Amino acid sequence: MGIINEIRQKQFSKNVSILASGTIIVQIISFLLSPVLSRLYTPEDYGLFAVFTSIISILTVMCCLRYELAIVLPKSDSEALSLLRLCIYLISILSFLVLVIVLIFKGYIAELLGTATIENWLFLIAPVLFLTGSVQALTYWFNRKKEYKIISGSRVSQSSVNSTSSLILGLLKYNSFGLIISSAISQLLPAVFLYKKSDVRIFNTNKNESNIPELRSVSLKYKEFPLFNLPSAFFDTLSVNSLIFILTYLFSESVTGSYSFALRILSIPGIVIGASIGQVFYQKISEAFYNKQKITELIFKSWKVLFLLSIIPVLILFFFGEDIFRFVFGTKWTEAGVIAKYLCILTMFTFISSPTSSAMIILKKQKEAMILNIFAFIYRPLSIVAGFYLGNFVLGIALYVIFEIIQIITYNTIMIKASKKADLEFSTENVNGNNNNN
Repeated sequence: MGIINEIRQKQFSKNVSILASGTIIVQIISFLLSPVLSRLYTPEDYGLFAVFTSIISILTVMCCLRYELAIVLPKSDSEALSLLRLCIYLISILSFLVLVIVLIFKGYIAELLGTATIENWLFLIAPVLFLTGSVQALTYWFNRKKEYKIISGSRVSQSSVNSTSSLILGLLKYNSFGLIISSAISQLLPAVFLYKKSDVRIFNTNKNESNIPELRSVSLKYKEFPLFNLPSAFFDTLSVNSLIFILTYLFSESVTGSYSFALRILSIPGIVIGASIGQVFYQKISEAFYNKQKITELIFKSWKVLFLLSIIPVLILFFFGEDIFRFVFGTKWTEAGVIAKYLCILTMFTFISSPTSSAMIILKKQKEAMILNIFAFIYRPLSIVAGFYLGNFVLGIALYVIFEIIQIITYNTIMIKASKKADLEFSTENVNGNNNNN
């Protein structure tokens, strides 16, 4: 068993390395270009871009009804393929509905968001949503197939296109349009790349065959995802992105841009390492759970490594963040440095916790996660509103960080209690099984 565990551990490390290598390249490109892009685009440009991407983020969570998370779970590839097809059909339907709504109500939507400028770019939401949702679903398919090189390659291509087009359009003085259209273009290449590499037929062109029975079957079998995980994820994503909408509505696009820019820079370590570990961790913990192996040790090991990686950079940013942002990104981003001082503490907790959060799905604790996210839906926007009435948006950010850390600690406490309970049950079953064999 020791040799088998060692082999499995080496495979886990290899999978992390493959995903991380591609993601590291992506983020190095993005980070190195950030000092250039920060001088080509203003905080107002980034503020408008943040509003656009927040809309996409909220809709992307909804587009598959969270069935994409179930793709890695079935034992048979045929059932997993049915889930993938279901996801693509759902994405297509929602994208079409969004396009119709935008074309009819774009003026009212722009007014509601507090920025008239975005009205010109709302028509891009539907195609970007379709591409983003497709990439998301196909990524889970390749995660199931353990094709981590393909996932890594798609991320590199996406970032390369986004960075290059943002740079070119920024030099041509396209302002916020450059950021938005670059985001749209960058989703097209990985979507096509992943679809061709999948070598599966998503849409049935045979009139004598129907996918409806199989789609209905898997939708019912994995109904806990739309019933419990979807509301939880929706409230979580909506409450996080509501900060963008509220900052824009109550303060300005410049404040929103400073906040989103600081958050983007601070999130790079989480994207480089945390997201890559998260993909592999989800696949690994799924196998461990269904093979009745202990999972708590795997969670704690991930937390320890991520804490050691994050503590020193966070301390540096907390004490010198304002000066670092002013020097690296230009004087117009000083306000972003002030915000980063507070956000870096939260990003450390998020960096440590996010990769292992998928354990809540495996442990069937979606309902508890949903309740926590409903509370987050309340305190997140109220924190910014409090900052507005107190006349200091930075104070609102600080309140948000405090409440968010409390929520993360509560979330992980519930998860560890559930994982320890599962470990105990697995140990009892294994002991009983060995006794019966003897």
